[in-house]
Amino acid sequence: MIEVLIVDDEPKLREGLKSIVPWSEIGYHIADTAANGMEALEKHKQIHPGLMVVDIRMPGMDGIQLIEAIRETDPDVHLLILSGYADFDYAKRAISQGVDGYLLKPVDEEELENYLYQIRDKILQEQTSDAIQMTSSGGERERFIQKLVSAGTADASGLERAGQLNLLWDQYQVILLYIHGIEGTEAEGDAALKQMLYEKYEQNGEGIVFSTRSCLGILQPVPVSGEPSRKELLTHLQEAVQQCGLTAVFAIGAPVRALKELPAAYRSARELISARFFYEDQLLLYPDSVRFGSEHTGYSDLAYSSGAVTDQLYYAIDAGQMETLSALVNAAAETMMQEQYTEEKMKGAFVELLTAVYGKLTRHRAELQSRTSEKEYSDHIAAVYRQPNVYALCRHSISFLEMLAGQDVRDSRGQEMKKILDLIDRNYNENLKLESLAAVFNYNSAYLGKMFKNTTGEYFNTYLDKVRMEKAKELLKQGMKVYHVAEQVGYSNVDYFHSKFKKYVGTSPSNYRKEPEE
Repeated sequence: MIEVLIVDDEPKLREGLKSIVPWSEIGYHIADTAANGMEALEKHKQIHPGLMVVDIRMPGMDGIQLIEAIRETDPDVHLLILSGYADFDYAKRAISQGVDGYLLKPVDEEELENYLYQIRDKILQEQTSDAIQMTSSGGERERFIQKLVSAGTADASGLERAGQLNLLWDQYQVILLYIHGIEGTEAEGDAALKQMLYEKYEQNGEGIVFSTRSCLGILQPVPVSGEPSRKELLTHLQEAVQQCGLTAVFAIGAPVRALKELPAAYRSARELISARFFYEDQLLLYPDSVRFGSEHTGYSDLAYSSGAVTDQLYYAIDAGQMETLSALVNAAAETMMQEQYTEEKMKGAFVELLTAVYGKLTRHRAELQSRTSEKEYSDHIAAVYRQPNVYALCRHSISFLEMLAGQDVRDSRGQEMKKILDLIDRNYNENLKLESLAAVFNYNSAYLGKMFKNTTGEYFNTYLDKVRMEKAKELLKQGMKVYHVAEQVGYSNVDYFHSKFKKYVGTSPSNYRKEPEE
């Protein structure tokens, strides 16, 4: 059981949280409650909870001050914060302290349960990763690398030890994988991925796999250079991650030639991971990667002005100019990038911007208040802080503003989506990519991905896999051999096809072929 400490100055809310969800069924135990920050600090020392649920507004030591004090001694505890409708400025500060999420009062039961499942899976992954590190046959080399990249130096004794561990190479390069859990992810997915990487790199003598608190790393002696090599690496890593039911952001550090420079190589990859908010999903990041805003829009020549952008967005909505609206949102983000906004500051600026546009619209359109409930509005605003990168932030903001405009902008695109689905059904065995379809239909690939998910209920790759699996089932029942079926439905790697088929159908291709038809 994961021990939980609830911190809130309202007795009714403390008791309500204890009964609102079935904590023990999810894997938690309410160890205790605290009525203020000082009491919470003392009980944290006694209980050592895995999760703390903290009210952001309390007399004396508020929730943010409490979290900052806790983080000085316990960087591993997971945190959920509770906030009122007007506490977004506090929530922005909480982001920098690594909270797992925040809930608006009154607390929604379903939203709380979703967070608890996510946090439980994270804790299980951390525990599993620690166990692997202790039992892995390469654990000694892994611990040496972990110590080296964290300590930042390699003294004479370190060099001697590196020689004993066969780590004195001509070159070093660090690859980092920052893992995101997705819907349906099993807690052991992270452990399975580490084992796959171990078999690929260590058993073949191609590198050393190691863990950090939030990443998996690969230290290899042959640097990855050039676009073809990066694409090949990305393909291999993505396949491994997807087979484990995970998604990830990948980063390559700059190559170095001496062991003493390894900490710098690690930091260069780590900095890319830390700045992942400013890159698109599923990219392999490297020192020369291009950030959001590299394609100049022409709208962002002046310094960012919240008032000016608010007016422009309002006029675009009022005139029904949805394409201009999208360009303005992206240009606002681009300008913030040019002015070196942090993730926290950019999200705060977008909350301010969207709130201002909403306020201006409601002043001029009385019917908007009846169409948009306060909860619906606050949910959209709160979701700004949950966007994983600047691309998603822009898409979310555009979607919110389109909703305020009261126009079903998707209707005009319905025929194009039908054409895309028909194209997939006819060409499922080709190397179909969302980026290629976006170019054909003149869309930004990220925006087309959102449209595709809204239309089909599935992500593009998931939908394509399902189409392929259904066709594979037909071919197998016709008696075709498994490797031939894999080729016919678009998979060059029969083992990867086998894994996909078993995950989708629940049995192996060969067993499915033998099953009698109903």
